[in-house]
Amino acid sequence: MPTARSKSTAPEPAGTRAAGEEELRGRIVRGAAEMLASGGRAAVTTRAVASRVGVSPPVIYRLFGEKDGLLSAVAEYGYTRFAAAKSPLRPTDDPVGDLRSAWSLAVEFGLGHPELFLLIYGEPHSAAMAAAVRGGIERMHARIRRVAAAGLLRVGESLAATILQASARGTVLTWLDLPEHQRDPAFITTMREAVISAVTTESSALPEPGRASAARTLKANLPGQTQLSPAEHHLLTDWLDRLTIEPTGQAGPP
Repeated sequence: MPTARSKSTAPEPAGTRAAGEEELRGRIVRGAAEMLASGGRAAVTTRAVASRVGVSPPVIYRLFGEKDGLLSAVAEYGYTRFAAAKSPLRPTDDPVGDLRSAWSLAVEFGLGHPELFLLIYGEPHSAAMAAAVRGGIERMHARIRRVAAAGLLRVGESLAATILQASARGTVLTWLDLPEHQRDPAFITTMREAVISAVTTESSALPEPGRASAARTLKANLPGQTQLSPAEHHLLTDWLDRLTIEPTGQAGPP
């Protein structure tokens, strides 16, 4: 009597499997992000996230590795969604005003998403911070360069970036640490204006630039030039960096 041949199951196409895993990965990240927002970082355990999404813990380990991998994905997802929901800060003819707007937007992110902010910035060298804010840091450097190119930067570009990052982060952390009845909105405005005044000048330094200011302005305008060879460009940049140091050892005008 002939035996019925068993039907073989065709293997699932690789593209279909990849799409399915990406959809599952997205569901897990969204579920973890919701748990972070409602319960803080302590609520985002592998077991709790697995239960919420309806998968087994090994699935999360397979897709994200250790818990830090999942938290990094959550940080990047949350920060990207925030940035996408905001109107792009397009450059205007007021580079200092653009820098002011960018600082305010960074603080707004922290105040509106405290748990996500703490996840990203609570550990300065975390993978979550690196992945989530890399693009934002690059955009901030571009804005600072526009201020320098206009002759309006009081300090070096790198120092200005450090000051702006530290002040925005410190403002948010201080605000979150204050009891609600002590939270005065004037604190945020005052911090912003103090920082902008510290790194920029009130009027263009181009008409009568000091040595350091002129060097910073020239350096900011170097990208895109074609007259110099790479070696000459490197040498000139080194000279300009030296010229930004005032004789007293202070960078920039007092």
